[in-house]
Amino acid sequence: MTIRHAAIALFALTFALSTFDLAISADVETLRTNLQQGRYAEVVEQIGDEPADAQTVILLARSLDSQGKRDEALAAITGFTKETQPTAAVLAEAARLQFERGDWEKAEESVKRALALDDSHTLARWIRAELARVQGELETAQKGYEWFVDYYNENDKFDSAEDLYYIGLAASQYARWTRNSGQFQFLVNDLYPDVLQRDPNFWQAELAIAQLFAEKYNMAEAAKHLNKALAINANSADIYAQKGAIELSNYNVDAALRTAELALSINPQHIEAKQVQGKAKLTDFRPEQAIEILNEVVQLNPNHQTSKGYLASAMLAADGSGLIHEDSGEATRLGELLGQVEEMHPNQGEFYAALGSGCDIVRKYPDAVKYLQLAREKMPQLIGVHGDLGMVLMRMGEEETAKEVLDEAFQADPFNVRVKNTLEVLDVLATYETIETDHFIIRFDPSKDRLLAVYMSRFLEENVYPKVCEGLGYTPKDKSLIEIFNQAKNTSGHGWFSARMVGLPYIGTVGACAGKMIAMASPDAVPNPYNWAHVIRHEFVHVVNLQQTDFNIPHWFTEALAVSYESEQRPPEWKTLLARRLAEDRIFNLDTINYGFIRPSDQDDWTMAYCQAYYYSQFIRQKFGDDALDKMLAAYHNYQTTDEILKDEFQIEKADFETEYVEFLKKEVEGVKLSTQADQSFAELYQTVEENPKDADAQAQLAYIYLKRKALPDARDHAKKALAADKDQPLAHYVQGRLYLTIGDNAEAIQEFETAAGSPRFERNAVALLAGLRLKQKRFDDALQLYQRGAEEEPGQLDWQESILRIHLLKKDNDALLDLIPKIAVQKHHDVLLRKKMAEILIQQESWEEAAKWAYEVIGIQVTDADAHALLAQAYRGQKKWDLAAREFEVAGQLRPKTVSWSVEAAELYQQAGNDEKAQKVAGRVLDIDPDNAAAKAILDD
Repeated sequence: MTIRHAAIALFALTFALSTFDLAISADVETLRTNLQQGRYAEVVEQIGDEPADAQTVILLARSLDSQGKRDEALAAITGFTKETQPTAAVLAEAARLQFERGDWEKAEESVKRALALDDSHTLARWIRAELARVQGELETAQKGYEWFVDYYNENDKFDSAEDLYYIGLAASQYARWTRNSGQFQFLVNDLYPDVLQRDPNFWQAELAIAQLFAEKYNMAEAAKHLNKALAINANSADIYAQKGAIELSNYNVDAALRTAELALSINPQHIEAKQVQGKAKLTDFRPEQAIEILNEVVQLNPNHQTSKGYLASAMLAADGSGLIHEDSGEATRLGELLGQVEEMHPNQGEFYAALGSGCDIVRKYPDAVKYLQLAREKMPQLIGVHGDLGMVLMRMGEEETAKEVLDEAFQADPFNVRVKNTLEVLDVLATYETIETDHFIIRFDPSKDRLLAVYMSRFLEENVYPKVCEGLGYTPKDKSLIEIFNQAKNTSGHGWFSARMVGLPYIGTVGACAGKMIAMASPDAVPNPYNWAHVIRHEFVHVVNLQQTDFNIPHWFTEALAVSYESEQRPPEWKTLLARRLAEDRIFNLDTINYGFIRPSDQDDWTMAYCQAYYYSQFIRQKFGDDALDKMLAAYHNYQTTDEILKDEFQIEKADFETEYVEFLKKEVEGVKLSTQADQSFAELYQTVEENPKDADAQAQLAYIYLKRKALPDARDHAKKALAADKDQPLAHYVQGRLYLTIGDNAEAIQEFETAAGSPRFERNAVALLAGLRLKQKRFDDALQLYQRGAEEEPGQLDWQESILRIHLLKKDNDALLDLIPKIAVQKHHDVLLRKKMAEILIQQESWEEAAKWAYEVIGIQVTDADAHALLAQAYRGQKKWDLAAREFEVAGQLRPKTVSWSVEAAELYQQAGNDEKAQKVAGRVLDIDPDNAAAKAILDD
């Protein structure tokens, strides 16, 4: 049996206010409007201590309850029932308040009394069905939800918005439990809008729609309806709690905590808001803080399985998954809580669902699978569990099992965006091929990424696996799964990669690790090339240290280790950024650094997080010894926190550690020059020169702004004033030079630029412009001198180095290029031209081994670069590695068939290596292109 057209999902019981069955006075209507619009204190004051009737006592109780005054709300209801013959509505309200406190026995009694007076009272019926659910009487609960469906179908007219609201709640539960997903559209498009048509102030209907969309991971629609709810009642803890939950699902922990705090400022005892706080601490890997908060939540409702489930996950994150202490034989915190839940609750499905979800949050994926499977077995009605379980199985690389679970989840709820997207990912993966090595399984699009997969498999086995595993002292037990995504079905490779990792369209990176598997967007499937060799090595470090610490390693530490393995040098701009942030007193500490990775406010935050994480690891090694990082890894495996490691392992207080770390950073950036030019707005500069016309620097900066705005008379006026105050002001000379250029007086312009550029005070614009002019005049040495000054003054600005590089290229100064290119290449991880030039010069100098390294780096960025393979082949040939040289010439020839000389070289080298079969095969391909090729014919004739 179905409700006419729909049903949806709502995970939190919210209050509903609207028209009641009895006639309502104008005063009561005003009270209800005030309540619905969040003026709770005003309603309480207007009603006073002695509500006149059933309607006003309910409004009083709900106003008190909305402010977290649960005891006062229940006392108002129970006091009224003692003094006056109670109505069904009053008794149902008592039942709701008792149910939310976990007082099931009293709630059941109140429900029975309410239904004895009015067997069709919707709130009483809803509480009765919910009582059956939480007490494990699932068949009874389902029949209770079904009653609402029948009630709706048997009645053509509903005057009460509240009745329709509870019909919507029950119908959505019934639809979930009976896998009737077709009800969703009706509920969001018809039934809840019908509620709002009857009562435009009924914000609970908008919240119900928002919660349904959020349940299906359609966060854009959820946010839209939350905003509509807030437009009605900006003082609802229910709405803010849901907003916080959505923010948390997007890993915006700070925003979620702020929103939860806002909810709790309205209602300090709001269970869902405090759950958001606890889950936020879990997301931030602060399990002890989560335990403290979630214990408070459980006290608010000792029978709330979901709260207990998240509490259990925090205990597991803090102590490990063991249920018994090995030394004492006594139950752990987790074991004790599980025992209590098993004893108290006939069906523990919702507890295990929350426990599994919490384990997923803290990346305890094997535990998440275990408990989500338990939830699925004990309470298959929880359709969200199927999707959650499927997603965790995907993260563990168990795709075959995941598909079975996700198929079931999709059948139950085809509107779940994550489930739908992930099943589409699996459809794409079904078309992929696999390369399996001793330690890796690589899946790829055979039509687009075969060559990449081949070279990646070699790179992993030869260059990554031995170095990383030996360095970290751990070998993963199973082969690591790697999946490379390219464009398919009108979706980009990055889109498929994102869907593979989170089931949603976009994440802001090209590679990611879930502990046992790595996914990445193909370098050919993104707008700009990237160094896939660096990315895959970085992600494999995560694979190793996540597993070796049982997923307990904090984000900053795993990133510090991964960065250390990326390359031998750090980007020079790190020190400039670090120096600036130190000067601004805006560096991260151990409590805030993870925010830079998961929710950076800008690109600098993200870069700073990696930079500081790396320097944390260097500081720790310097202060506590070369084995300090290994000790930390072992301690994380034993479920110690960073604070505990500092105190117990290194005998240092956290505050002292942070102080010494800052001093370490300051030493690292000694000698780094920062720009001292004041960054003032136009208005500030204008006020400065008005107050002090002889401020030469302010006048010059104002002149420069006018110049950029093409207000040339004003620019000239302020430049002259600047030079009148200080005849050597370099920016003013630069502005005058630019002004001379506008009238064609090049000689005067150059003289002004020379004056500005020659000033002891560095003026970037003048130095750069004059250097460019000298370059055009082919006065290379003069240009070089200017560019070198720029590089010295601004070591973090790459453009100076690139200009110097250009001059060395023009002068064909290979020795200078060999010195400079590595310095630039370390900052430009994805630049193939720099690396190819290095390989070419090194080959000319017969530095074969170094040439091979640089050519291989090109392939690590762009595996389809034919020239790079040819360069690598030459380097191997120089080392007399005939078979490797032949292989690379063969690949180069396949990538660019018309360059038959490469294929001929490959055939000859195969022949020299004794591989005649390969030699003849390649020679045959040459003749297919060039039938008269003598060298190829000679090979075939041998």
